[in-house]
Amino acid sequence: MSDLLLAIAVFIAAHIIPSYRPLRQGLVEMMGEKLFMSIYGIISLALFIWLLQSYLAAPYQELWVIQSWMRHVVLFVMFWVCLLLVCTFSQPNPFSLGLGAKGFDQQHPGIVGLTKHPAFVAFALWAFVHILPNGDVASVLFFALMGALSLYGPMSLNAKRKARMGQEEWHRLEAEVAKSWPKIGLRRWLVAAVLYAGLVLAHEPVIGVMPYSW
Repeated sequence: MSDLLLAIAVFIAAHIIPSYRPLRQGLVEMMGEKLFMSIYGIISLALFIWLLQSYLAAPYQELWVIQSWMRHVVLFVMFWVCLLLVCTFSQPNPFSLGLGAKGFDQQHPGIVGLTKHPAFVAFALWAFVHILPNGDVASVLFFALMGALSLYGPMSLNAKRKARMGQEEWHRLEAEVAKSWPKIGLRRWLVAAVLYAGLVLAHEPVIGVMPYSW
């Protein structure tokens, strides 16, 4: 368990410290944006692999008994996670991860009319809902960390986007976005359904746990 706690501490530090603007700007000026992002990405991946291995190797310390209804809650939420991810990478979004601002229409903003950060919402839902059917100390620590970082992500990214756009342009664009239930389109619903089915079928062979119990 101590290795998991150490991995969590280092992983958090590696994501929070570089977001400190003066430090980040200094590193970007010194090595360039592309090199900085490449190195940061490699370090983040290596740390995540260490974190995942530490989680899988941690001793099982039960906190609650798993119930069948918990799996059904996860199955329900995960479809919406899939739909959010499909929208993230198929609809323009000037505020967050995804396709970028090209082709973005404030009056027909798609998923942005519901949330500026659909990918982070998806990751947070995935993380927090997976605490339910994993009632042990290591799982709670791991998934709570992933969820917390998903909630922190929009704050960090907002600061970066505002700095790039300028405060005035950011607030103008934000104010002009029509707030409404997004028009998803039948094709995205179908792609989300295919992605969802693939994740359900692959869960047991890849993760080793059957995600459904009828």
